[in-house]
Amino acid sequence: MHRAIAAWLTERPWHAAVAIAFCGALSQLMLPFTVLACAIPVLSVLRLNARIGAVVAAIGALSAAWIVHSAVASVIAGTFAGIALMFFGPFALALLLKRTGSLNLCFQVTVLAIGVLLTIVHAVLADPIGVWTPLLNQLLDSMEAAGLRIQGDRQALVALWSRSMWGALGALTLASIFGALLLGRWWESLLHAPGAFGTEYRRLRLGVALGVVVTALFVLALATDSPLIASLAWVAFVALAFQGLAAAHRSRAGGRLNRGWLAAIYLLLVVPLSMMVTMFVLAIWGFADNWMRPRQTARL
Repeated sequence: MHRAIAAWLTERPWHAAVAIAFCGALSQLMLPFTVLACAIPVLSVLRLNARIGAVVAAIGALSAAWIVHSAVASVIAGTFAGIALMFFGPFALALLLKRTGSLNLCFQVTVLAIGVLLTIVHAVLADPIGVWTPLLNQLLDSMEAAGLRIQGDRQALVALWSRSMWGALGALTLASIFGALLLGRWWESLLHAPGAFGTEYRRLRLGVALGVVVTALFVLALATDSPLIASLAWVAFVALAFQGLAAAHRSRAGGRLNRGWLAAIYLLLVVPLSMMVTMFVLAIWGFADNWMRPRQTARL
């Protein structure tokens, strides 16, 4: 089925344009459509060319922005910047992947870029935590108006959520952008080299330099009360989960992990009640894999 989707999207440029206009509109309503929509420019760049990929990404961004503008009375400029990042981020990574052929380099660049963006946000904004307070209060007001009762101290809850929002947003951005790159690359491999994507993904690794940074982040997150460090730790957590999932696929390819266990991991990742626990286990696996696996893995 996915091969047929990829073939249809690349058969004519307008196919990709129509698909991303539809998925881009739905991307602001359901997260799976965000990854699906942002994967289309990746496929267009890898299979066709950069010009078509840029046009497709622009159509998706405009479609998503139009939905947000129509549905929300007052939209902050940062929302449109976020939409542009979601569509043009995977596009830029696709250009890098096409030029270098290294999915692992794209992974490392994505993690580093989001870390840099979070650092800039915390450096530029006078109160990066406080900007979330009115938005979260509006959210809680809407929940109470809908009949949902908020248990506990409301202000304490808002303060707790405000400290976590930048980190959660950075982690979600990493998952969406890199997830879109993975999906687009998989589609492209189905058309010209089935199986090549699996080999590339199983090699995913943060590396020594980023591994040292990630380790230091977790230590500092436990020892300090810095909002920036806490936000960066969220991103590191998701990055390690990606590597842990790659390690699981490598174990499956090497015969050390049963197919049923791999299927169970994916099932647990989509069930809300088990998602965070599963990601935590994958992150631990990814952390161990990053330090214990040789730089050049002879057998995948």
